[in-house]
Amino acid sequence: MKIISGSLKGRNIYAPKGEAVRPTADKVRGSIFDTLQTEIVGARFLDLFAGSGAVGIEAFSRGADEVVFCERSSEALDYLKRNVGLLGDKGKIYAGDSIASIGRMRGQFDIIFCDPPYRDLCLDAVCSAIDSCGILKEGGVIVYERSSMQQACAPEGYRIVKSRRYGAATLDYIVKGGSICVFAGSFDPFTRGHLEVLKRALGDFDEAIALIAVNDSKPCRATLEQRREIVEAAISGIDGASCDICEGYVYKYCNKRGITALVRGVRNAADDAYEQSMAAYNKAKGGLDTQFIDSGLEDISSTALLDKLKRGEDITDMCAAGTEQLIRNIYYRR
Repeated sequence: MKIISGSLKGRNIYAPKGEAVRPTADKVRGSIFDTLQTEIVGARFLDLFAGSGAVGIEAFSRGADEVVFCERSSEALDYLKRNVGLLGDKGKIYAGDSIASIGRMRGQFDIIFCDPPYRDLCLDAVCSAIDSCGILKEGGVIVYERSSMQQACAPEGYRIVKSRRYGAATLDYIVKGGSICVFAGSFDPFTRGHLEVLKRALGDFDEAIALIAVNDSKPCRATLEQRREIVEAAISGIDGASCDICEGYVYKYCNKRGITALVRGVRNAADDAYEQSMAAYNKAKGGLDTQFIDSGLEDISSTALLDKLKRGEDITDMCAAGTEQLIRNIYYRR
């Protein structure tokens, strides 16, 4: 196994054979640092359940200022000590149980990587120890690797802001605090009216997710990925706005990530009756509160936009900036 990128690119990482260590796959390791590329330089990085230390050493290679490793396996520790020698005085090892070792640490970390054995679901215990010792910096992130066969829910006070699956492994990116809402819809396609709802939501919340949801009773003309492409073009450059896809129940998506608020746009009385029933459903099922937002653009809807496109009329005033050509390319023939 080798370091993928950075100052130590190509250097060997040694690990014991067998079951003592399950190294994070190169593809997963690369994804972590592609996601965290703007946060890694100068960071203080904690590698819990470190095994060979490959992830922490990769962090150092890519610009982390200091890396701390925790590992209890005596066999893995022999290899870890050899590998961490690449970091000089910028690497420190705690031998023993990773969660217990948190209580022995000093200072705070920008990024905490947690890769326990897949048989152990210990996210709650890890976050509890982190809270007790205050070792996660404000704005810091926990990256939790788990089996894709397992389910993870954000502990109280935390929220999962992103999950990415890579075959047998899934990465959850977890942060503390901050207010976040979900704006869910089929977005077939995403319009200037949708964007206005999202922007107004960001006046009340730190983050807003445009969640592309599957509605079996409402067939869509574009694929989920095509709709994601349009939404991401629309929200490009808007701080706090992001996009995700949900193929199950929206309330389950929110519960898993520790999100308690939905926002919905309402254009008229007919909309209001339906939205109130959905708000009651999401409250009963998932404990979610729904905030209704008037976009001020009641004449703009996905249906109206596509009707104008079908008639060959100008759709510019209905499209979010940067999306008109995408919409034409995806929907015109349909």
